Amino acid sequence: MEPSKSVLLAAVVGAIVAFVLTPLVRLSAQKWGIIAHPGGRRVHARPTPLLGGVAMYFGFVTGVLLIVALDPKFVLDRQIIGILVGGTLVALMGVVDDKFELPGWAQILSILAGGVVLVGFGVQVRYMTNPFQGGRVMWLGAAAVPITLVWVLMVTKAVDCMDGLDGLAAGICVIAAGTLALMALKLGIRFQASAVMSAALAGAALGFLRYNYPPAKIFMGTVGAQFLGFALAGISVAGAFKIATLVAIAAPVLVLGVPLFDTTFVVLRRAVNGRRIDEADTTHLHHRLLNRGLSHRQVIWVIYALTFLLCAIAYALFSRVK
Repeated sequence: MEPSKSVLLAAVVGAIVAFVLTPLVRLSAQKWGIIAHPGGRRVHARPTPLLGGVAMYFGFVTGVLLIVALDPKFVLDRQIIGILVGGTLVALMGVVDDKFELPGWAQILSILAGGVVLVGFGVQVRYMTNPFQGGRVMWLGAAAVPITLVWVLMVTKAVDCMDGLDGLAAGICVIAAGTLALMALKLGIRFQASAVMSAALAGAALGFLRYNYPPAKIFMGTVGAQFLGFALAGISVAGAFKIATLVAIAAPVLVLGVPLFDTTFVVLRRAVNGRRIDEADTTHLHHRLLNRGLSHRQVIWVIYALTFLLCAIAYALFSRVK
């Protein structure tokens, strides 16, 4: 099977599975009482079921495993297994959090545990480019482990923080994962695994978005936001971005720029004001845009457009690598 066809099939299957499963997950969440009620930082007006991320998880896994079964060129290697196992761990803890509302430290520990799984399966940031030494490549050695864990935690929590409006996090991830898939495809057959995983993730998020677009019928919950973020973090490390150039390292940062920059700004602002950095508030980009009088749909489309712009810049820069 040609790489482009396997990537397209993974995206379509991921979308169909998530689209079909989401109503079933919604009914299950209602039956089990896993509901997000209005109030506090939540801006929705009516009780809404959680757990939508379960449908995305199965869409992603089904899309990847189907290509493994159909395409003899697509090998289930250690890194793919690491992302699947680590993602499963993060998703399971997300389900528990949606049901019991775990403390913030428990969420962080579960993400780091997933990161440890990635590291154990060889998904690591092993080298970086030093822009102050003429682009010289630095082998990270033992520092690869903590740097990888920090990256996984940052991306996962950044996507989680963007899950504040109907359709926002899912739409951002469709654009970001789709861009990662195109980047990996451009680099050829050696990076087919990254392309397939990115496409399956984009498709799963798109299939779920049909029910999450405002007014949302279901929320992705912690299971969805943290699974999406974890998968994006793992994919960006595992495949197409192990290229020793400053542009290649900058590309995934730009692709994930909106959630990363927004979360970084909010954390720094809290630290400067002497507040806990994990304290929930309404200072994220989508909150500020709402406060300026934009509607929910206007806000998400403004952020979609910003995400698309950054992804387009990242792809243009990344095209220079080959």
